[in-house]
Amino acid sequence: MTLLHNGRRYFDWNASSLLCENSRKSIISNLDLIGNASSIHSEGREARNIIECSRDEVMDLLGLNEGKIIFTSGASESAALFLHNKNLECSAIEHDCVKKWCNVSLPVMKNGLVPLKKAKHKKALQIANSETGILQKVPKGIACTDAVQAVGKINCKLDEIKPNALFLASHKVCGPKGVGLLFVEHEDLIEPLIVGGNQEFGLRGGTENFMLIAAFSKALAYSLKLVKDGVWQEIEVLRNMLESEVRDISKNTIVVGEEEKRLPNTSCLITPGWKGENQVIALDLEGFSVSSGTACSSGKLSELSLLKEMAYSEDLADCSLRISLGPNTKKSDIEAFIFSWKQLYSRHQGRWDSEK
Repeated sequence: MTLLHNGRRYFDWNASSLLCENSRKSIISNLDLIGNASSIHSEGREARNIIECSRDEVMDLLGLNEGKIIFTSGASESAALFLHNKNLECSAIEHDCVKKWCNVSLPVMKNGLVPLKKAKHKKALQIANSETGILQKVPKGIACTDAVQAVGKINCKLDEIKPNALFLASHKVCGPKGVGLLFVEHEDLIEPLIVGGNQEFGLRGGTENFMLIAAFSKALAYSLKLVKDGVWQEIEVLRNMLESEVRDISKNTIVVGEEEKRLPNTSCLITPGWKGENQVIALDLEGFSVSSGTACSSGKLSELSLLKEMAYSEDLADCSLRISLGPNTKKSDIEAFIFSWKQLYSRHQGRWDSEK
């Protein structure tokens, strides 16, 4: 599928991916199951079996041999569950759900990388940045890593990193929204936030949503297979094509992090003098879903702290556009985008020249 059912082209996979067919089928097949996984009768045991089979599948898929998977409502809850009493250090590039609980004191170099040399067990570091796609050099044994954007797009080699903790969100790997996970090497690293029930080993109270958990595991399997089959390498070719065409149109456009290793689907483009928010609105009217920075609550845009940390001025940071492609993206989609972007850029330049 190239176009969405409404004829639009979706270029915002880092915000949320499309639900894969395996995950959709899993949801439908479990809709009529009524058991509570904490009940000992037949229906309850059926629900419990779904959860535990999914837990085992996720551990195996991620290549994690020891430790525990705790299912949560999403990555933000997972981050809070692990980080809320740790006082770890992090940098300004981290997602807000990490910065909320950490001491934001680690430096960021102009290339977007965070140098870690000592005491990695006291630090949190993401694998991939959602705004730029820049990949970090996550050291072995890191205290906590945000793997949300990376898993399902690249080979993360989690069995080599061996983090004390990591977290994921289902809707970033072609699964449903409202479910995520926290992996911890040892359960005594966690102090529960939600109490009142003995679910999830007593670490996260509340009746488990076995339907979403099962769909999450199916989506993760699907997304990891995309990596194995080289699908994202094909997407990288399209990403590079888009960046090249844009810079042929606008010689001043900056591709953030182009010299660094990045996610294969992500472009952060800065076109000086053309606000990213205005581009998002204009492209939306043309049928393209893109973003400017990381979407957060109430539909507002992030402050693009990463770009500012990389020494881009506030004016330039405000002119950034994030494009994140997905497995359904085709060459014809890129060609359509370039056609529309060129027209919009020409209109913008016309207005810009008339205002001089």
